[in-house]
Amino acid sequence: MKHKRMKNLSLLFLGVVLLGGCTIDPNKRKLNYLNSGESYAKQRKYQEAAIQFRNAVQIDPKFAEGHYQLAIAYLGMSDAEAAYREFTTTVSLDPANSDAQLQLATLEIAHRQFDQAQATAEKVLAADPKNARAHEILAEKYVATHDMDKAIQEMQKALELGPPRVEALDALGAIYLAADQPEAAEAAYKRAIELNSQSLQARVALAEFYFAQGKMPEAETAMRAACDVDPHAVSPRIFMIQIYELTGRLPEAEKAATELKTLAPDDPQAYQALAHFYMSIGQQEKTVTEFQSLLASKPNDASLKTQLLGTLIDLNRIPEAQALDQQVLRQSPADPPGLSAEGRILIAQGQYQEAQEVLQKALRADPKAAASYYYLGVAQKSLGLSDLAKTSFARALELNPQMADAAVAMAKLDARSGSYDEALRLSAGALKVNPNLSSAYLASAEAWQGKGDARQAQAMLQAALERDPLSLPALAMLLNFDQRQGKSQEAVTRIANLIPQHPQMAGLHFLLGLGYFNLKDLGKAEASVRQALALDPRTPDAHTLLADIYLSKGQADQAKAELRAAIEGDPRNTVNYLALAYQYEKEGNWEEAKKLCEKAHQVDSASPVVADQLATLYLDHGGDVNVALPLAQMAKQKMPDSPLAADTLGWAYYKLGSAEPAITELEEGVQKVPNNPTFQYHLGMAYLAGGHSELAREALQKALKDNPKFAQAADATAALQKISKAHP
Repeated sequence: MKHKRMKNLSLLFLGVVLLGGCTIDPNKRKLNYLNSGESYAKQRKYQEAAIQFRNAVQIDPKFAEGHYQLAIAYLGMSDAEAAYREFTTTVSLDPANSDAQLQLATLEIAHRQFDQAQATAEKVLAADPKNARAHEILAEKYVATHDMDKAIQEMQKALELGPPRVEALDALGAIYLAADQPEAAEAAYKRAIELNSQSLQARVALAEFYFAQGKMPEAETAMRAACDVDPHAVSPRIFMIQIYELTGRLPEAEKAATELKTLAPDDPQAYQALAHFYMSIGQQEKTVTEFQSLLASKPNDASLKTQLLGTLIDLNRIPEAQALDQQVLRQSPADPPGLSAEGRILIAQGQYQEAQEVLQKALRADPKAAASYYYLGVAQKSLGLSDLAKTSFARALELNPQMADAAVAMAKLDARSGSYDEALRLSAGALKVNPNLSSAYLASAEAWQGKGDARQAQAMLQAALERDPLSLPALAMLLNFDQRQGKSQEAVTRIANLIPQHPQMAGLHFLLGLGYFNLKDLGKAEASVRQALALDPRTPDAHTLLADIYLSKGQADQAKAELRAAIEGDPRNTVNYLALAYQYEKEGNWEEAKKLCEKAHQVDSASPVVADQLATLYLDHGGDVNVALPLAQMAKQKMPDSPLAADTLGWAYYKLGSAEPAITELEEGVQKVPNNPTFQYHLGMAYLAGGHSELAREALQKALKDNPKFAQAADATAALQKISKAHP
């Protein structure tokens, strides 16, 4: 009994203790969490700090200081969205917290909420007119909205109000530079150094200014001074490598990059500098060797695998890239860079549909991966999905405005769709990011050619080749220019001189074959194309060119065989379907021609050329007129200036018994190409159906006069006889 009483007393005592624990002052508990979080934050342990701050605000959701410190921790974790949310809460709970308001204003600028950011900063100034940081934020807002005069005024006010800071002077220099006031910018950068001659930031900012102005000697002197300020600083030494490279001192650049590996062996920017140097000068084999060496010594650096993968793919060393990527994905099946690399590998293998699916999966894992959007665009473009590709390239550029390749890809699509001015704008933007980007000059050349300015096009093309003498697209475009100017022999000589230096480059042999074909030297043309295929069986357009060579020799069966091989090798290229269909049309095999055009339409349902050809076959050789009409309408909509599209649409209306709309379209075709007997025949028949006998007679007589043996000559003659009987 006594034992039972003692047990009850123990339970009672335990209950009192537990109840006592629950009644500890919540205010004290939240302050304990706050103090603990601040301790973690001082050690830069932001994850741990955030947990403690969250505990504090859970106890008291209106604890403004807790929300403020949590926002700071989120900034330390680079979680801007969460920081924005917590600063907003802080300001609503404690409107007097000016630092929270200014931090919030900075994030509002990042969110492009410019008016809101200005209002927030002005609210701080209303309470504290001498707040220098508020003026700095107003300057940031004006920079973001491209009002440089006001930005300069606000930054100058900030400098007047507060003790001068290196950061503020450097920001003022950047604003002057953006306002195209380089002398004022230089003065601001120099003033920052005068303020603190030992400031690494000030020294580097001045050096970068000289670099941007193309003043390499001054940039080098300023950057050396930055290196002297801090013998262990990595960033100025990375910049020195770039200066050496741009001034042609490659051995010095290589030496500096090698030394960086010893100077900062644990800094990825330092130990990867040599690999990046090799990559920038195009020595990709050395790049691979360096990345492989680094990966062996630093197996936990995931970025090394990603970069090695990219380089292997660039070198077309697909089996090695595939093996490494499989290793990455075995360890982490949803790894975004690994999935992106898999997409690139599939693109290299011509498996565009599979690449599109994998890259979409990569973007579900990382929706902000600009590179994945870019390669998705490449896959979609290869599938003939130009509109989707343009959307993907635009998203890549939105996520990374410095992605020049995405801008160039969009520019090329615009140039080919007739949006020449937009193509030039995008190309110019890409060249601001990378002035030596050959593909950007090539995109400009295509746009200028589309605008009919051959002089500008050739200037841009020459600029592209100066930067990349082996650019196959640029060489192909130059070959085309030379042919039109009667300089095909010069083009052949130029390409032939490149081959001994690069004998394994299949594309050069193909272009040489094309040059010989333009010269009508069919034997050498065929030999060169065969050599290209021996080096790379997937050489683009090689089988198509062989088909043209055989057609020129009168060997139609061999030409058709090559076109079938071209379709098998590149089933997304509708040109080969149409070319083969044309051969069957010449033979009168209309059913086979229709089948090929139908396949081409399945491949690219948006192609107006394919739609027009298929509609023509349906209208003239036993197809459904109701199916032909929408095809013809789509072709006319996308090619409004095409006489072929006008004629096809007019003929479709005629076949449906709609004479007047038929006449409207057919007259347009005849006006543009008056000597086409088929066009005149179609118009004559439409006039006849519409009761315009004399106009019909004139058109039909013109058709027979232009070519008495054209395909519909017998029908035209019969129609004229009918008119003569009715109207002698």
